[in-house]
Amino acid sequence: MMDEELSLVGFTEDMNLNAVFFGFLGLFQMVFPGRLQACYLLGSHATSEAVGESDIDLTLVFKGRFQPGERRRFEHFRRHVSPLSPLSLDANAVEEEQLLEEGAVNLKKTSLLLMGEDLRERIPLMPLDAWIRYCMHRPYVFMERARARAEGEPLRFPLIYPDPRGELYGYDHREVLDAQGQSHRGFKELVTLACRLATAEVAVKAGGYTYSKREAIEAHRELVNDAWTPLYEQIYAARKRWGYRVPQDAEDVAHLRSLCAGMLEAENHFLGLYKGFLLEELRRGAVKDRVLAAQRLGEIAYPGDEVPAALRALAQAPEEELREAAAESLRRLGPSGD
Repeated sequence: MMDEELSLVGFTEDMNLNAVFFGFLGLFQMVFPGRLQACYLLGSHATSEAVGESDIDLTLVFKGRFQPGERRRFEHFRRHVSPLSPLSLDANAVEEEQLLEEGAVNLKKTSLLLMGEDLRERIPLMPLDAWIRYCMHRPYVFMERARARAEGEPLRFPLIYPDPRGELYGYDHREVLDAQGQSHRGFKELVTLACRLATAEVAVKAGGYTYSKREAIEAHRELVNDAWTPLYEQIYAARKRWGYRVPQDAEDVAHLRSLCAGMLEAENHFLGLYKGFLLEELRRGAVKDRVLAAQRLGEIAYPGDEVPAALRALAQAPEEELREAAAESLRRLGPSGD
């Protein structure tokens, strides 16, 4: 009975990966018996674009809705179990009903079913407006975590480099793990940020869906083709050449440094677009989307009075959640709003 419950539906050609899946899902079944509807592999390992230091991206679909306390328990489980993997493991959990209601993109189009019942034919493609919203919000996560600052202090626009004095300007701030679990100096954050920026611009400027890093870079050339396209292409080419490890050769490091040098201007260009997007979000859509926009406008300090004025107007909204989000963001920005 136990062997049948733990049998995998899908496999990769990498036996080490398959062993990680089997062990992780076995532990999951022990902690959450009968709750797994499906488990999917996403990301580079699912699209055959993985390099030696690529993360393992798993999405576990819980049956129906989360039971009380289940989401919190999963976060504890993930935090304690993921370090047991010799490969960098990133697992997240979603509700079956949420997927069926809201749709998905990467999970629907480029995932590999590892275990459970395949839901992909029943999952709708995420509507374009929701996809644009998702893509536009994601780059901030990578910009924010690269820059050390006091707790609660917003990012200041225009940004400066994560580490202006660093050889790679701070874009090597996170180490990467190889297949043996050894850590190395890496530039994965640079690649991920470039691909996220490309994905967001393809979505918002051309209404395009992209399903992998490679597709994002190619679609940016085809559908956007602006001053940043060559930079994104060269960063992705560096990934293909060196994986995510910083190379040893001095000439190679110099080339990588030049790519890192160009990223700051690309980040600030995007944040300029993001400001306009967030201000529009304040005035439209569901309350939860407007709340997120209000919160984010308190996490990035743009110069001038346009953002504080918009937040002050929102502080008069009839919805309590909007009033609270606007007030908190104004507090974070300070009396002058800059």
